[in-house]
Amino acid sequence: MKSLEELGTITSGSLLDVLPKIILDEVEQAARARRFGRQLVRINEDLTRTKGRELIIARLGTVSAVTCNEGEAPTTSEVGVSTPNTITIGKIGLKAVITQEAIDASNIDIIRMQIQEAGYALAVKEDSDIMTALIAGYGSSVSMAGGTLTYAEIISAAGNIRAYNWEPNVIIMNPAQFSQILASDMFTDASKYGGREPLLRGEVGMISGLKVLVSTQIASGKALVLDTRQAGYLAIKRPVDLKRWDNPATDSVELYFFMEYGVKATRTEAIALIA
Repeated sequence: MKSLEELGTITSGSLLDVLPKIILDEVEQAARARRFGRQLVRINEDLTRTKGRELIIARLGTVSAVTCNEGEAPTTSEVGVSTPNTITIGKIGLKAVITQEAIDASNIDIIRMQIQEAGYALAVKEDSDIMTALIAGYGSSVSMAGGTLTYAEIISAAGNIRAYNWEPNVIIMNPAQFSQILASDMFTDASKYGGREPLLRGEVGMISGLKVLVSTQIASGKALVLDTRQAGYLAIKRPVDLKRWDNPATDSVELYFFMEYGVKATRTEAIALIA
C-alpha cells in the first residue's frame, strides 16, 4: 500500500485506483489526533462482530461482607440487577469531493486537506455526541455562582460522586472556566508532572486530584466532574467506513464517510454537573 506522498509519483489513472485503499487510514489518523470524548467513556465494540443495533449494559448491585462466628456460615447475599441501560446505535456521515483536476495534477496537498477535514469533522461530531450524552445524564448538580468556577464547587461536585463510592478522576471545563481556576493555589499545571505520567488529550493540569481537561465541547458556564470508568459507554457498530462514487456530472470523485455508534451515560451517579 502506498503512502499519500507516494501517490504523487504515479499516473493520474493509477491514482484514481489507489486512492480508496489508503484514504481510510489517513482519515482515521486525522480523527485519532482530534478525538477527545473517548477518554471519558468506556468503549464497547461487541456489535462490530454481531448482529443487532442495541447494546444492553447491565447494572449490577453490590454485596456486603459480614462478621461470622466460629463454625457459622455467612449470610447469603446475592448481587442484584437493576434496570439495564440500552444503548441504541445511530449513524453519522459526511461527503468530500475531489475534482478530476486535482487528481490529474496529483495535487497531494488538496487531497490531504480533504481527507484530514473529513477525519476532523467525524471526530468533532463523535465528541459532541459523547459530551451531550454525559451532560444530559448527570446525577447531581452544583450551582456555579455568578458563572465563576470555584474550588469549593469542584470539591462539592466530586463529593457528590464519592458519596456513591465512585472515584471521580476528571473535570471537563470550557476555556472560560479554566481561566478562572488558573491562578488558584490548588491548581497544578501539567508541566509540573507531565513527564512522570501520560497525559489525556486536552489535559492541562490537576485540581483536587482531578485531571483538568479543557474543551470547547462544553459550553461556557459549565463544568463536568465524572468517574470515567463508570460514567458512560460508547458502543461502536461500524468504524469509519468509505463509499466512493465517480460522479460524471461534476467530473469528480465523491467520497462518503460513515460511522455507526451509540453513546449513553450509564451510571448517572458517577457524573456531577457544575452550572
